[in-house]
Amino acid sequence: MPLYPSTRTSCLVAGALLISSLASAQTRSGPTGTAKGGGSALWPLDIIHQRITLDLTLGNAIAGHCTITAVPRTDALDHFPLDLLALTVDSVTDELGQMVFSHVGEVLDITLDPPLGTQDTIILTVHYHGDPVEDPSGFGGFYTSGSYIYDLGVAFESIPHSYGRSWFPCADNFTERNSYEFIVKTAGGKKAWCNGALLDETALGGDTLVRHWRIDETMPAYLASVAASNYEVVRDTFPSVSGGIVPVDLVARPADTTNMKNSFIHLPNAFAHFEDRFGAYRWNKVGFVLTPVGSMEHSTSIHFAQQLANGTLTYEATMAHELAHEWFGDLVTCDRPEEMYINEGFAEYLSYLFLEDVYGRSRYMQVVRANHRAMVHKAHLIDQGWWALAEMPQAWTYGEQTYNKGADVLHSLRTYVGDSLFDEGLTSFLDTYAFQPVNSIQLRDHLELVTDIPLTDFFDDWIFQSGWAAFGIRTHSFTQNGPSWDVHLTVQQKMRGPAVYYHNVPITVTIVGQDPANVQHTTVMVGDALTELTVPCSFEPELVWLNDDDGLSLAVTGQTDTITAPGTWISSMANFEIVSTAVPEPCVVRVEQYWVAPDQDQVAEPWSWIISPDRYWRISTHQLPPGCTGRLTFDGRNTTSGNLDPLLMGDTLGISFNEDSLVVLYRASGDGSWLEWGSTVNSLGSHTDGYGRITLDSLAVGEYTLAWRKSAVGIDENIADPVEWRILPNPAQDHMQLQWLGKGEVAGTVQLLDSAGRVVREERVQGTTHRFDLTGIAAGTCTLRFAEHNGPYRVIGRVAITR
Repeated sequence: MPLYPSTRTSCLVAGALLISSLASAQTRSGPTGTAKGGGSALWPLDIIHQRITLDLTLGNAIAGHCTITAVPRTDALDHFPLDLLALTVDSVTDELGQMVFSHVGEVLDITLDPPLGTQDTIILTVHYHGDPVEDPSGFGGFYTSGSYIYDLGVAFESIPHSYGRSWFPCADNFTERNSYEFIVKTAGGKKAWCNGALLDETALGGDTLVRHWRIDETMPAYLASVAASNYEVVRDTFPSVSGGIVPVDLVARPADTTNMKNSFIHLPNAFAHFEDRFGAYRWNKVGFVLTPVGSMEHSTSIHFAQQLANGTLTYEATMAHELAHEWFGDLVTCDRPEEMYINEGFAEYLSYLFLEDVYGRSRYMQVVRANHRAMVHKAHLIDQGWWALAEMPQAWTYGEQTYNKGADVLHSLRTYVGDSLFDEGLTSFLDTYAFQPVNSIQLRDHLELVTDIPLTDFFDDWIFQSGWAAFGIRTHSFTQNGPSWDVHLTVQQKMRGPAVYYHNVPITVTIVGQDPANVQHTTVMVGDALTELTVPCSFEPELVWLNDDDGLSLAVTGQTDTITAPGTWISSMANFEIVSTAVPEPCVVRVEQYWVAPDQDQVAEPWSWIISPDRYWRISTHQLPPGCTGRLTFDGRNTTSGNLDPLLMGDTLGISFNEDSLVVLYRASGDGSWLEWGSTVNSLGSHTDGYGRITLDSLAVGEYTLAWRKSAVGIDENIADPVEWRILPNPAQDHMQLQWLGKGEVAGTVQLLDSAGRVVREERVQGTTHRFDLTGIAAGTCTLRFAEHNGPYRVIGRVAITR
């Protein structure tokens, strides 16, 4: 016993010599910052290597031992902490015998006696057994039932989300990285597949096998993997830009190999495209293994959900997403879960780039636009709030915004810096930080250094704060300047979600001439509440709009198209329909849906309406087809499939949805006042469920929003059936025409009331049509009501009078 301290130190030094060749090949975790967007405390010891010996022949239980080689990061270290969940530790040993430990909850604490310093290396073995757990969410942990045995390295519900601790002792976070060996015993026809290369396979008699795997590239514990079943492997090789050959293993049960090959026919495209854009593949193989639940990006041995490899290409973007993790997530890993977009947002975006490579730019933009519309519409509903990508609450680490807003924002980053610098900057970032944990500060600073483009505003606006910005044209005018023209713009910025104004945003201005063939695209910088711009144009302009290339992921979704024939033109991006009965010549039209509040202080009669807190539309065109109308379906039910925001209506407006009081407001330009526009509401059933369709009586160029009518002073709200009357035009200027649509003819009196309920004009009506004079009546929204001889007055509609 007196020799124990000195002998232990000698053994540790000898152990260090034995693994020196292994350690020299490793990239160890370096210190990380603690500033905004990054920072994670380091483990007390730098774990260099783990050798996991595992017995999978025990039914639902496992047994094993894990030999760990580590170096203290501080001097006088007297404890070695590890994470291990729900498994029983039988003993902890080193070359001298038993070590003292405690195992309380998930923390295995091993006593180091004597304390060790940074010049020491320790090798110890943890012996353990038990029935490993699965995460309550259904994703994550170690699965032992059925004909498969396998792990999934992250848990959606458990915190921390890294879940290596569910099957072996480890430093279970996203920061610590080390190399691994796996020595796995199986029986019953099962074969084990793990990270790295298969070094040896030994038959022990009967149907029992031991397979020995090793991966020298370092990875966090959550990326370690094992899967066992009666697997077969389909092998291939990919040429690498590094000049070498990368082996490929597609692993599935015999009945699934054909489907897997058919679903993975574009795997070579994904591999080649990612290498071309982001540098050489750094791992010793490409591997996919089918498991019942997945998918999970374990390095070189990706577990892929069996049902997704169904022989079709339906889920090939998921295949590309998981492969992309070998660059983003595995090669570099976010150093804390709050920045999981570095793993998942990048992988999701690379799956879009894969689709672009295989199918072209139009497919890429189709996916980008659909994803973006979903994000501004419902990400905050699903994730129960708007969250900053760099400060994602752990409850939503694997939520909509991490994956899909992360991808959405990267599309915008690509627009900011351009394709070549986007690729160059990220390739350099991966080269610099390969096999290390990273954070947003490092990403920002490195991209700035390589691209020579200031990106502080981009990261502050898009990464470090929540919500979305929207840019709209408040005013515009055209003046001739010699042989050219100047387009004068006032661009207004609005916000969706808790956020501050964006700054230095490069947005596309599209100018269309009187001849629609004349189109000019110019990139300008906008920011703050208002931006004043003058854009030169070589032809006489007539129309102007922003971001119609969807280069930026803003709180605006829209569509530009040419209407060539009568019928219904539907824009799902704008949630708007244009119905026309005649199209004398092709009509270029752009319809935009703004997912932000319209100007609340520009309502002509604020006492009359409660205006929408989150939506308005803008229509731009040379000339709308004659007699066309607009239509939109609204859905304010408490569901993410709707298109209105039930949270905003309830929390901001403080109202319940009553469709009988729903109206449409209109203004001709972004600096005008909102006036009521003639429209008809079809409740499609209940009048209070927030679901229905609203049809505009007519359509004009300008902006529209929804509002809820308050009770007007002095006006009888006994409303007539709206299908009995039509008011044309609406808005009107010096006159309007009333059309009786009921049976036979009608006789009585029509009164026009201003917003205060005062009668400002009264005329007799006889027959089926009547021209109503509006001269001398002030602009605003007026109510029309009708009474037959000696009968009660009933409201028949409202008209917006413009001057």
